[in-house]
Amino acid sequence: MFLQRVSRLVVLWAFAILFLYHTVEAHLIPHYDPAGEQIFIKNNNVTIHYRKYGSGPYLIFQHGFPDRETTFNDFQIPVFAKSHTVLTPTLRGYPPSSVPPNVEDYAVEHFTSDLLAILDHERASNVTLVGHDIGGAVAQNFALNHTERVKALVMVNTPVVPVFLPLISFHKEEQDYARYTIPYYSYEPGQPKNISLLVKNIRNATYRSEIANYLQQSPIDGMLHFYDLNYPGPPYGVNFSIQGFVQKVPSLLIWGEEDPYFSPKLLDGLQKWFENGIRLVTVPEAGHWVYRDQWKRFNREIWSFLRITREIEVDGGD
Repeated sequence: MFLQRVSRLVVLWAFAILFLYHTVEAHLIPHYDPAGEQIFIKNNNVTIHYRKYGSGPYLIFQHGFPDRETTFNDFQIPVFAKSHTVLTPTLRGYPPSSVPPNVEDYAVEHFTSDLLAILDHERASNVTLVGHDIGGAVAQNFALNHTERVKALVMVNTPVVPVFLPLISFHKEEQDYARYTIPYYSYEPGQPKNISLLVKNIRNATYRSEIANYLQQSPIDGMLHFYDLNYPGPPYGVNFSIQGFVQKVPSLLIWGEEDPYFSPKLLDGLQKWFENGIRLVTVPEAGHWVYRDQWKRFNREIWSFLRITREIEVDGGD
């Protein structure tokens, strides 16, 4: 009888401790709205939209093409918004951001200016910047031109620019990989969008359908203007200047090994373009959307890199 009473007390105490743990944990982990706070700002008469989640140090996830800012909602926002203020900007040319009518409005410096406007609006002194695909090109340009605002740079299945430019100019293998971009240069509004081709390499059927619907409802000429100005196309053989492309911030490149858009040669010779070195992580059984295909591995790598960059910051780079 005595043992039964003791056993019941132990169970009651266990439930009480468990309840207390979850109560305390709920107060320690900030709540966030899964839809995010939607914010619109103006940058030189262009409306830029972004979503904001959580609280803490600033962390930006910048989407690429063909995609949108909600691409990180399934696997990254629920994790990183517990400890960071996470921003997911929508690139110009992608609704609900503005779709400027002129091709020249899509030079990479304008995308960089949009990011700067967001940070200024947030009064964020610096940020860890994660960029996928063309969002990675924007992130690289931002880190080069606003180094003091970037704590760390994470590139995700996006070519390192000074490696990519000579490769696409003079190597047939990368030119063959880039054939998918050739129709982009001649696209005119009102022409068939060929959406099934645009989204065919998104592996998850549900998400593939979601992005297909988004593209069907949106103009895509602004999206494709990025390629007109920033992605070399035929005729190839141009000697691009790649001076001044050395990154000075802690940098990480995460690469899904089964990317159908870029040659593995883009991973060669990276080190000379990163003053403080670069961390390269290749992820098997992942395609272009590595942060969706192997999201657990991706998130672990981001966490590890965030820890390393915090240690660098505390130690003063030693």
